[in-house]
Amino acid sequence: MQFKEFLIEQSEFKQLQKNKTALTKEERAEVMNKKATWHHGPGGSNSSAVWKSVDKNGKTTYVTHTHRAFNTSHTLKGIIGRFHDFIKGTA
Repeated sequence: MQFKEFLIEQSEFKQLQKNKTALTKEERAEVMNKKATWHHGPGGSNSSAVWKSVDKNGKTTYVTHTHRAFNTSHTLKGIIGRFHDFIKGTA
């Protein structure tokens, strides 16, 4: 990856964070059931490894990340797959 691409990705991630919103109960239940989780909750309990960003036009983007990488999808099923296929391995 070139430096320019790295900066673009950082900018994109910051914008996603700025538009972060809570998952619905149903979305959170799906994430937890599919075990797209980290062990960062109280006492090491499971917490969601997925969060949601909604831009000013109402476009929803689901995000999963570690300190090394992030990935996005426009569907909950897609982001859960990306967590298991790639992000979990970067932790």
